[in-house]
Order: sequence, then structure tokens, then C-alpha cells
Amino acid sequence: MSLRLPSRRALATAANGLRPATTTTTTTTIPTPTTAAAATTATTAAHGSVSRPPAARSLHTTPARAIEWGRLFGRRGGSKKAGSEPSAGMPQDLQRAKTREAFMNRMTNTGLDASPLLAEMGADEDGEAATKKPAPSPGGQQPPSRSSAHRTDLGVSLLRGDMARAVDPDPRSRVRWERKMVVRHVARLLAPAGRESPAETLARTERVLLHKSPPLPTSTKKLMHLARQIAGKTVDEALVQMRFSKKKMAQEVRWHLEEARDLAVVERGMGLGGRTARTDNDSENGTENGNDNDNDTADAPAPRTIQTKDGHWRTIADPTRMYVDQAYVGRGAWRAATFVRRARGRRTVEEKTRIRQHEERVTKEAKKAPWVHLPNRPVTAQRPYYSW
Repeated sequence: MSLRLPSRRALATAANGLRPATTTTTTTTIPTPTTAAAATTATTAAHGSVSRPPAARSLHTTPARAIEWGRLFGRRGGSKKAGSEPSAGMPQDLQRAKTREAFMNRMTNTGLDASPLLAEMGADEDGEAATKKPAPSPGGQQPPSRSSAHRTDLGVSLLRGDMARAVDPDPRSRVRWERKMVVRHVARLLAPAGRESPAETLARTERVLLHKSPPLPTSTKKLMHLARQIAGKTVDEALVQMRFSKKKMAQEVRWHLEEARDLAVVERGMGLGGRTARTDNDSENGTENGNDNDNDTADAPAPRTIQTKDGHWRTIADPTRMYVDQAYVGRGAWRAATFVRRARGRRTVEEKTRIRQHEERVTKEAKKAPWVHLPNRPVTAQRPYYSW
């Protein structure tokens, strides 16, 4: 809401020493029936204009006051505070290099030294690195405060005390969890039979490797017979069976058996017969293959005859010999057309293949000549009676 007062009325009610040469004053105050308020408004607006002698003044030289839209829409906050301006906290002498550098460090520093707990934690680990100031260079210039060891390219501090709130947001809970784990570990070590669980003992002494092949281009019914053929046999026997099999997928199964065997030897150390890999020091010390074989023969365990879960009796001379415990077949992932996610929860499948096949069939049909039920040649041997 605005108030427009004629300049003559405003000037008549103003003081004699504060009478500017203005014509119209536009403000955002609510109109009052008193003349003193209007005179005060006009005088206040006149103070912002340039004062010139009365003889040199011209009409319509005072600009209209900007409308304060905040008061019109309910925001009746007074004048802004001194620190609310963006440039309130900025130093005024940014032309100097030292001032710009100090201001940049203050803006990019994410230190949390204000917290006494984090400051104490950072002092123990960082020591003098966090508080030591760099020595001045011989030229007299102060070296930059950013360090590649403790700050990033943007100037963010990498000290533990500064990053504790991000990497360790709840130190008390972390300490409680660590104490709980230590107590559990000590209790297991002190227990008579709790040094190692049965599952951990089996995982350490009886090594297992699970190998999965990619989808094979065959049916599960055909592949099931090959899986039953190699289940329960040693790896060498299974490889021999797949080598002389007439099935098409037997060679694929053989290849995956060889891959599983190599992975078991390299990654898990299986099938080594209790021997470790020879090093260069063994050859330098004069260790020969013959001596190794003699020691292996002397330390080899006696053969044992056991019965498998299938009821077969087997004689085992090497406890580390690898065998196929289980071999099963699955359908695998669906390899047909997949869904394509659309907007608003819709989904569809790509039909490019079937569209192309349809167009090829239509094009092929259009290229064919029209079908004629009788040969296109002149009629010969016409008779007045039937030929049959």
C-alpha cells in the first residue's frame, strides 16, 4: 500500500531547515490522519537526495523510494543485522596476498578443534604435526599452510581430530563393541573345549571348493546324466570318464573340471599331498628330488579302506586327494527376452527381433511371383469330346 502526498502539503508541514525541492514521495507506510507523520516521511526521503542550492534545483529530480515488498507480504522484520550481509565477515583488504590466503584457509578449514574430546584424541595421535607451524623460507616469505600430507587439494584437513566426526561418529559405541569382541575372544580361548568350533576346525582341515559353470546350451535332463556319472569319483577318474564320453556336453564338463582342479590347487592349496612348494633356498642348500621322494615315502600314511555314503568301498593312500563330492544341475538364469523398465511403473520387453523377422517374411512374400494354378501356355489338341 502506498501513500502519495502533494509536494506542497509535505513542504508546508516540514521544518524550515529541512525543506527539500521534491515533488512526490512514495513510501510503503500506512496512511494516518495526522499531518506530522506525512511530513516526517517526506523529510526522511529527502535526506537521501543530493542537496543543491534552491536556485539550481530542478523539478522531479528526487527518485522514488523502492517499495519494500517484505512488509506487503507479512515479513515485518526490521533492518538487517550487521552480520547478516554476505560481506560482513569478509576482510576488507583482500588485495593483499596474505589476507586472501588467511581468508581461504579459514573458509576451507573443517577442523573440529572446538570439541574438547576430539581435540584430546587428535593431540595423542597427531602430536606435534597438527600444532607445529612451518618454518619460514630463506626468502622471508611464509610458506603456504596447506600440506599434501594433512590436507586435500581443496584444503580439507585429513587429521584424525578433524575427521573424527565423519569417520568415528559414535566413539563410545565403538569402544563398547571392541570391548565386547575382546571379551568374547578371551572367553573362547579360556574355555576347555571352546578354542575352536567344529565348523571352524572342518573349514581349516578339510578344504572345499565350489565351482559353478556358466549356462550350457543344453537341457537339464541331458546334463543330469553326466553329473551323476562324475559324482563320488576322484577328479582324475571324472576327467577320464568325460574324455571318452560320446556326449556333446561331456567336453564342456571336462573343461570345467580341469578349471576347478586348478583353482583348488592354486587358491586353496588342495591336493598337494602334505608337501609345500619348493623355494630357491632348498636348491641352494643341496636338496635333491631323490631325497624329497624318500622323505615323502617314509612320512606317507598307511592306506585306509573306507566305505562311502553310496556304499562303495575305496582304498585311500593319499588323504589330500581331491574328489567330486557333489555334482548337480540347475536351470540357471532366464535367457529369453527381459523386461525393460519404463516410466510410471510400466515395463515391457524388446520386440526388435520379432519385428525384424516379420518384416523379412513380408519382404520375402512380396518378392515371390503370383501363384498360377494352370500353366500359362496355349491350349492344344482341342476336341469336341472329353479326353478321358
